[in-house]
Amino acid sequence: MQHKRQLNLLTALPAEAKPLIKCFALQRHQPVGAIPLYTTQGIHLAVSGPGLKSIKPAISYLQAMTPKGSQPVWINLGICGHGSLATGELLLADQVTTPDGLHWKLESPAGSITNHGQLNCVASPQAVHQPQMAYDMESSGFLASLRPTTPLDRVHILKVVSDNPENGIETINAKRVNKLITDQISQIREFIERVAEDG
Repeated sequence: MQHKRQLNLLTALPAEAKPLIKCFALQRHQPVGAIPLYTTQGIHLAVSGPGLKSIKPAISYLQAMTPKGSQPVWINLGICGHGSLATGELLLADQVTTPDGLHWKLESPAGSITNHGQLNCVASPQAVHQPQMAYDMESSGFLASLRPTTPLDRVHILKVVSDNPENGIETINAKRVNKLITDQISQIREFIERVAEDG
C-alpha cells in the first residue's frame, strides 16, 4: 500500500499489534531484534512492551529505521481504561496529562471517530475510573520522546476502551485485547490512511 507519508506505529502489546499486522500485511523485520518490528512499504510498526520505560527505546529504534528526510506521522495505538465510555469504544486523545502535572494538547483530525477526550497517563492499571477520563500507561512517554523533534500535528494517540467501572482490569487478557482492536480495525485503518494523506 502506498502512503504519502511514512507511518510509524507503536503498540505496547503484541495483542494490540496483531490486528494491524494482519490488516496491513506487515512482515517481521529481519534480522529479529530486541524490539519487534513489522514493516511494509511506507509503514513501520514497533511493539515496545508495556509501561513508560519501554517507550523511548522503541521510538529511538523507529526513528533509526525511518528513511532520512521523511517527516513521518506517528500513531500510538492501544487500549485504555475509561470512566464513562463502553468497552470497545474508540477514543482519539485530544490531550494527555500525568499525575505530576505534565500536559500536552493534540490535534483531533476531522473524521469518523466521534469520541475525543483527555487521556491520563499513569504508572499502573487503574481499578478506579473517574467519569469522562481515560487512562493508559504509555502516552506521556510517547509524547515526551517525540516532542523535541516532531511537531504535535504529526502525532496521534488512538485507544480502544478495554475496561471501565462495569468491566474491571481483571477482565483484560491477550485474546480480549486482540478482539477489541480487531472489532474496530476498519475505523482504525480509515484513520491511519487519512492522516497519512493529510499528514
